[in-house]
Amino acid sequence: MEHFDNVANFYAGKSIFITGGTGFLGKVLIEKLLYSCPKLDNIYVLIRGKKNATPESRLQEMLNQPVFKRLKGERAKDLKKVVAITGDIAEENLGIQEEDEKILVEKVDIVIHAAATIRFTEPLRIAMNLNFEGTKRVLNLSRKLKKLQTLVYISTAYSNSNRQYIEEIIYPPPASYKHVYEIIEKYGDDAEQTNNIIVINYISGDLPNTYVFTKALAENYVAENHGNIPTIIIRPSIVTASEKEPLEGWIDNWAGATAINTMIALGFLRVLFGKSSNIIDLIPVDFVSNLTIVAAAKCNRSKELRVYNCSSSGTNPLPIVNLCKSFIKGAVKQKINVVPFPTIMFTQSFFVAKIIIFLTQLLPAFVLDCFLRLRGKEARHVKKQRKIINLFYILQYFTNNSWSIQSTQTESLFASLTHCDKDTFPCDSSAIRWSEYTSVYFNGIKSYLL
Repeated sequence: MEHFDNVANFYAGKSIFITGGTGFLGKVLIEKLLYSCPKLDNIYVLIRGKKNATPESRLQEMLNQPVFKRLKGERAKDLKKVVAITGDIAEENLGIQEEDEKILVEKVDIVIHAAATIRFTEPLRIAMNLNFEGTKRVLNLSRKLKKLQTLVYISTAYSNSNRQYIEEIIYPPPASYKHVYEIIEKYGDDAEQTNNIIVINYISGDLPNTYVFTKALAENYVAENHGNIPTIIIRPSIVTASEKEPLEGWIDNWAGATAINTMIALGFLRVLFGKSSNIIDLIPVDFVSNLTIVAAAKCNRSKELRVYNCSSSGTNPLPIVNLCKSFIKGAVKQKINVVPFPTIMFTQSFFVAKIIIFLTQLLPAFVLDCFLRLRGKEARHVKKQRKIINLFYILQYFTNNSWSIQSTQTESLFASLTHCDKDTFPCDSSAIRWSEYTSVYFNGIKSYLL
């Protein structure tokens, strides 16, 4: 390990290449690197062009978001260190132009690969191209970089969700990726067929969706092919609103636990599949960002692959019922529940769940739609309920199961920091006070999403 007096000094004069920088975690990561490591050189961010926006205009739009508010107020000029690199993880060679690649080859010291499709229902062919092939492409580029010290791959703790107890080790792959491609070739673009065969038949329902399946394959590919590149795999659990930085409760998407718990708080959803005592493994986004920065700095000389679970269930378990109750309490107190008397029931019977959904959600929605039609207005409640019920089914695997995700190596890494770095880069989930954080999370959703 390289010895240095603090994390910020490690980054002095160094340049970083980030994929997924425009995502939720990516933005927090860029902001924190700029804010707490002020002497770093440049951050190169892979950004694809969109229909009406160039990568440069997308970067400017991103830097204008509230997440960069404190930097703008204190050191606005540091935002100039962020450089857009036109490209796309879905394309060969990441779609990077020759002149841009030359800059990266000469300048980049650290690569952080955070880009992925996180859609649970993504067709297998697309999920493989983005999550598996995209990771291969990042690894191929990394091999060309002259100054590279560390490669960090952001995976997910649920890439091993077929185990109740998840340690910080690389588990055997759920399938051979060559076999996966044979199936894709055989069934072509029939997304339903390929997804059923892979996710249900081939691995006997062990992994619930194409997201975690392809992330598990990518993790194994990195472990087997990183060669001499010092490599770190970070596995976050359910990434939620920031605890403190860069803004308390900052969140910009409805993924994971956010949508379903908000629907419960607003009164639209009244039943969850599973036990009320099941543990929901939340981790604030700033903890993931801090761990990524610290791990890249502290482990950059180790040839052995390091795995860090960024999770809370092993150190500080939160029962799902506590989160639901906290959100309901927040909504009622602030009078923002749409349906009166929000509440939540738990069941492990699909039959019972369907009856509760029909009586407490679909029937009232149908009645309300009848009133709207009588008044010549557009019916909207049943349509909304269908979306919520669909979400209930997509997430039922996660509400019905409970994991103990160990983070021993993360705890050791945090313990090895100086007092100053512990204050600057908190990433020890045992310190989270859930009664306080759940209201920060709820208020963040209210401020930034509702």
